[in-house]
Amino acid sequence: MLEEIIAPLLSTEWGRRSGLAAIAVFSLFLVVTLIEIPFTWHSDYKSTQAPVTKAAQPVADQTIALIKQLPDQHLFGESAIKTANLPITSLQLHLIGVVEANPESASSVIISAAGQPGKVYRTGDNLASDVRIKTITRDGVILENDGHMEKLPLSRPPLTFQGMPKSMLPGE
Repeated sequence: MLEEIIAPLLSTEWGRRSGLAAIAVFSLFLVVTLIEIPFTWHSDYKSTQAPVTKAAQPVADQTIALIKQLPDQHLFGESAIKTANLPITSLQLHLIGVVEANPESASSVIISAAGQPGKVYRTGDNLASDVRIKTITRDGVILENDGHMEKLPLSRPPLTFQGMPKSMLPGE
């Protein structure tokens, strides 16, 4: 059966011409490939033996610098609340302490209202009927007071020094 298919290709004039054309095209591809191989090998060898240039070092330094900045970036977008421009609340509240946690929903604060003992609150808790804790930051709380954002900062008394420290060693 195979002979019946191949025989006309070899016995007719068009069959012989098409066979010769196929052999010529295959031979041309083979010759081009054999000529190209040494050039490819040579360029590959040169690229592996080439010394490292100084131009690669600044790129590596830039990459390292970008990687070091990652913890400070807002990978999932910045908060819509800008804490620097918010007014400080006029409510009779005092922020006693902040416990910042990851995730933010686990953070808590201790807030004293109108001179009362402090209570522990989390994000979303209500302090009064129209006052809700919107966000807890490491240095304060963002409050939503009747639809307006306000900041309740953590008050930090300034450090005062009372002269040079005294030695704790005996005899000095």
